[in-house]
Amino acid sequence: MTKTLVIVESPAKAKTIKKYLGTGYEVYASKGHVKDLPKKQDAVDVSNDFTERYEVIEGKEKVLEELKSAAKKADEVLLATDPDREGEAIAFHIQEEIKSPRLKVQRVEFHEITKKGIEQGVQHPRALDVNLYDAQRARRVLDRIVGYDVSALVWSKLAFGLSAGRVQSVALRLIVDREREIGIFVPEEYWNIGVGLSPNRPAGEKSERLVAKVVSADGRKLEVTNGETAAKVRTDLESASYKVARITRREQRRNPPAPYTTSKLQQDATSYLHFGTKRTMQIAQALYEGIDLKRDGGPVGLITYMRTDSTRVSDDAIAEVRQYVGTQYGKDFVPERPNVYKSKKNAQDAHEAIRPTSVELHPDAIRKHLKDEQYKLYKLIWNRFVASQMMPAVYDRTTAEIEVTPAAPPAAFRTYLARASGRILKFPGWLQVTEGQQEFAGEDEANAAAAGGDGAAAAPAAGAPAAEEKSTEASAAAEEDTEALLPDMTEGELLRIFAPPGVLTEQKFTQPPPRYNEGSLVRELEKRGIGRPSTYAEIISKVQQRAYVEKLPGGAFQPTELGRFVVDGLVRSNLDFMDPNFTAQMEEELDEVGAGKVMRVQLLKRFYKRFREQLDSSKKLAPWKPESERTDIVCEECGATMLKKWGKNGWFLSCERYPKCKSTRNLDEKGAAAATTKPTDIICDKCSKPMVIRTGRFGEFLSCTGYPACKNARPIPLGVSCPKCGGEIIEIRPRKKGGRTFYGCSNWNAEQKCDFKLWQKPVPVPCPNCDAKFLTRSVGKQPMLICADKECGYKRETNEEELEELSAYKPGMGGPRVVAGGDLGEEAEAEAFGSLPDDEENGGGSAGARGAKKSAAGAKKAPATKVATKATKATKASARAGRTSTS
Repeated sequence: MTKTLVIVESPAKAKTIKKYLGTGYEVYASKGHVKDLPKKQDAVDVSNDFTERYEVIEGKEKVLEELKSAAKKADEVLLATDPDREGEAIAFHIQEEIKSPRLKVQRVEFHEITKKGIEQGVQHPRALDVNLYDAQRARRVLDRIVGYDVSALVWSKLAFGLSAGRVQSVALRLIVDREREIGIFVPEEYWNIGVGLSPNRPAGEKSERLVAKVVSADGRKLEVTNGETAAKVRTDLESASYKVARITRREQRRNPPAPYTTSKLQQDATSYLHFGTKRTMQIAQALYEGIDLKRDGGPVGLITYMRTDSTRVSDDAIAEVRQYVGTQYGKDFVPERPNVYKSKKNAQDAHEAIRPTSVELHPDAIRKHLKDEQYKLYKLIWNRFVASQMMPAVYDRTTAEIEVTPAAPPAAFRTYLARASGRILKFPGWLQVTEGQQEFAGEDEANAAAAGGDGAAAAPAAGAPAAEEKSTEASAAAEEDTEALLPDMTEGELLRIFAPPGVLTEQKFTQPPPRYNEGSLVRELEKRGIGRPSTYAEIISKVQQRAYVEKLPGGAFQPTELGRFVVDGLVRSNLDFMDPNFTAQMEEELDEVGAGKVMRVQLLKRFYKRFREQLDSSKKLAPWKPESERTDIVCEECGATMLKKWGKNGWFLSCERYPKCKSTRNLDEKGAAAATTKPTDIICDKCSKPMVIRTGRFGEFLSCTGYPACKNARPIPLGVSCPKCGGEIIEIRPRKKGGRTFYGCSNWNAEQKCDFKLWQKPVPVPCPNCDAKFLTRSVGKQPMLICADKECGYKRETNEEELEELSAYKPGMGGPRVVAGGDLGEEAEAEAFGSLPDDEENGGGSAGARGAKKSAAGAKKAPATKVATKATKATKASARAGRTSTS
């Protein structure tokens, strides 16, 4: 009997696929990439047509041995890695390792992990696509060349240990440029002027009101830029007569948006679910690979492949959703012809849009089998797909133009024109399934560029609700549209002022462009053609990991001083890849390599020749970091003058006699010399001397005053006892930039290990509801104190001042019982990385997930003693950093 070996990437996916293939098939997982370029400068032979020297990834030897052993027992191998360039590269590398003259090796693609999707993939095998592989190789080599050579440039010009990537540097430039726009923005004053009116009805008859905005004066657009003019106009309006000049009624259609592409999903997940791009893709990956719904004998894939820039949908899926809409909502909600959406010009169109594998799997019906975050994201995808094949929403829109005549001179203007518009939803159409969601990523594109189908007719788009919240009646005066019909009026009818609100004058100031958040940055990258669906999440992750940007409360990105210096230096170096247009053009050329239109070596040679010329010129430029500044602060160790210097961790004070005197001091946020230590009442558990709070590169920590004889150092206690074992809760920070901080028990490495963990910082305030010993803090637009017990549900609003006071160290918050050493937990250790320059994408978004899984798995398998040793070393390194800074 012929035996077929199927090789996929994910063990979870392997389990799902095995269920559908049955006997005669063996399914194994490669667990991501099995080979990669070594972290060495000579991994790419530039002089020999950019030939790569791939090596088996450390830790993957056992996986490869299993694949080779399984291949020896098979007659045929189907390489079913993910259907993208990274998957094609993995398939090529596996083929190289298992090749045999007798073995038939073919490539299959599974666009959805369902019985139908698996059967279609197996029935349509193909040869491996060398063009797709070459495109991946070209991107990998480009990123390696730029990553190593430009990182070396940044090291020499700014600070050792920094790194720079080809695409992430462009994304960072967008963030820095936006911050500069905000910095130079000069607000301009303007005034919105409106008036509350009602038809002049007979006494006793109910008269509805409206608010009209004054839009023109003496036939020209009214622009009021100061309070003096606003007061004059207000005086005119208070004594004026009002007459309806014209009433326009028309039907307005709001068309449904296309099904999700990767970028649009990431944007809406950021806006509505507050998921970062990386988290969104990890959740979507799990939905694609399969969820056990406790039916059909195992997991089932819930969505199609989630890395796509296409809005195309299969005919079968369209037929299924149209039937579902007709059954659930009625025939009036089904367009006469299917809605068809145009993909953007440079879309690869390799996969369908992101959609549920079956609309019959309603989110609410399977909610009990999903994690909360999976349910939310799946519901977003399901709702959007169903809505995409429904009729437009239809509004009745009425616009009234009102002629305003001041009573008598002297008047600022002879006549004014006011306008009021209202609309009411006449037919909900696709809005029937969106459950209150107001704005949709890409909806404007659907209204402007949709083609075919009743639901995709190019009708004018209804104005989306304003993003800015309106909290007062005066604010409403600035808005022409209201979600209601205007009162019944006739042309020529007189109106009267209705008070309140009467005449409204509202002072406003123009606002600077908003900072990018993850969703808007993805939108900008997509708009400019930078990156591809598989790379957006990794691009954003890298700029955070490298500490070039910081995420503010609410999710907006602000560049750090380090990020500004890096961008300014790279721009001054005139490197082509820092130009967004050049990078977008490079993406198109990589697509052409994948399509077989451009040769890989041809692209690389053309890029490298100019790149080396620019790089050699940039090495002759002056250093990028600012000059040192003399201060009037005296060195505590030798009495010399301290200099204000800049290092990659920011500004600090260093003795002018360095390196003879290595004394340094930190600077506080205002640039003043910070106190070198803060006293505590905590006693060192090693030598019984007092401990003090010092500041190092990872923040504040406890250090023994007996240093250097006693090198004991440990995290600062938070004043909260572990509810599981009574130990101290401490802050646990990963060494990797961008890694997520959490709060765990200090006994994580004790003989009786404690695995208690919190994601939100605890504060020593008892819960008034359930008598829990502490609350946790959440930070956002409105900081909150929340009980960690979800069943309790207690929460209250707070502010940054109170949080700072509650979180500050106070005497009595810790003592000798705190376990010394080890400020890194097992999860943090799993995220640790070396100091070599990072490669650009190493496989884009999917590689990020593969690497995370590999790291997490490695951390779980690591002996506790090994993890503890690394943690203790990290603590000591932090202590050393607190005593000295690199000069």
